[in-house]
Amino acid sequence: MENEIPNDYELVYCKPSTLTDTPLHYCPGCGHGIVHKVLMEVVEELNIQDKTIGIAPVGCSVFAYNYLNIDMQEAAHGRASAVATGVKRVLPDKFVFSYQGDGDLAAIGTSETIHTVNRGENILMIFINNAIYGMTGGQMAPTTLLGQVTSTSPYGREASIIGNPLKITDLLAQLPGAYYVSRHSIHN
Repeated sequence: MENEIPNDYELVYCKPSTLTDTPLHYCPGCGHGIVHKVLMEVVEELNIQDKTIGIAPVGCSVFAYNYLNIDMQEAAHGRASAVATGVKRVLPDKFVFSYQGDGDLAAIGTSETIHTVNRGENILMIFINNAIYGMTGGQMAPTTLLGQVTSTSPYGREASIIGNPLKITDLLAQLPGAYYVSRHSIHN
């Protein structure tokens, strides 16, 4: 058969069963697909698919439920960590995570984010920081870097005019309820 792997080849990758067969629609270069893959590999490896609930808000993150083969709940913009808190308190035996972007976690949802972490809620918050609002045209986000050009900062972000970018990881790591805060690149 044409699609069969010859016996002299070693299989080095197999898509996790916890991902759906839906083709990704994200923009080229976006990290959502990589994060989806890694997250669902962990869910599959730990055998917790039936015990995992994801919360996806408005923005590119809202499409996560098309790709992640787990229970998902949509949240209003900026409210993913608040919804995740409610789900976890009602279903304490479940593994609950929020999957949020720049606008949701670091703009409209900053208050919910800070208070969720400060209380030490037993959830995982995944923050996809593209440093722009990708879904709505590439506008500047609270996390846009100094000098970074966006559709609304065509000469780059200037601190004297627009202010400095929020360093969310640094901010959250200082809170007494933070259990583990980490920042990673997905470029490799």
